[in-house]
Amino acid sequence: MSSPQRGVALVLVLWVLVLLSVIAAAMSMTQRSGVAMVSNLRQEREARALLDAGLHFMMLQLENRNRPVEENPWPVDGRLHPWGFGGATLWVGAETENARIDLNQADEQLLARLLQQLGLEEETAWQVRDAILDWRDGDDVHRANGAEKDDYRRAGRPLGPRNGPFLTLEELRQVMGVTPELYSKLVPLLTVDARQRTVNPAFASRTVLSAIPGMTPDLVEQYLLDRQIALEQGQTPPLPPAGGNYFGRRGANASIYRVFAEVDTPSGMKLRAEAVVNTRSRTPRGYRILRREYGKGGERSRVQPQEENG
Repeated sequence: MSSPQRGVALVLVLWVLVLLSVIAAAMSMTQRSGVAMVSNLRQEREARALLDAGLHFMMLQLENRNRPVEENPWPVDGRLHPWGFGGATLWVGAETENARIDLNQADEQLLARLLQQLGLEEETAWQVRDAILDWRDGDDVHRANGAEKDDYRRAGRPLGPRNGPFLTLEELRQVMGVTPELYSKLVPLLTVDARQRTVNPAFASRTVLSAIPGMTPDLVEQYLLDRQIALEQGQTPPLPPAGGNYFGRRGANASIYRVFAEVDTPSGMKLRAEAVVNTRSRTPRGYRILRREYGKGGERSRVQPQEENG
């Protein structure tokens, strides 16, 4: 073989080696990705099983909701408390569903203030508020800034207003003016299951408290401080100094509760589950579950073990 031919053969051999190396690297990367996917899937399934256990455990603890706090390690106080199960530590808690604003019961003033608390300008807040009210009322009469069937038709939307109460919060996605960003902000503050006009201030979030007519920023901050002190002392939080008929005290006598569970995965992810249950309606498996959802962990306060023991 001549020298040029040997050179060509050497180049071909080198290219074959490079190609084989690339294939081997690709196969190795694919294998590592597959192993990682299987590991993540296993972690998610294990976390889901733990979260379900946490939800059902907390539903069981609702039986103890009227007992003194010193006799109940998992009180209904809106905070997450540690619970060991299956070799893992879960964070479980519960609160009354009337800590949220009922979408079907809120009046015009409360809805407008809530929307403004979420960053909407006054005029935009009125438009969204009236569209919500037009969706849930039983007629086709336009409110000043609202939307009825003809408005939805002109906007190219196949579905118009229900002209009846919201059945789920997901219906808000269909209301004119409710953007995906606004919807994501509203969901943690609203409910369709409380079925009452008043809000329970003992569990209400800062945003919900701020939306109540008469509650100024200073009053909200002072009430949150007073409420925290009362909870740490195992006492029932007082009613806020303003807000009048928008607040109610249905705590121990409430029937609808939201239970929570959170778990930290080995990969560092925080996963959560929530369920809304009716304690006055039972099935062979326990309380009737009205809603259940899963997602990433939120900002709910965790009570550390040393606080529990103190």
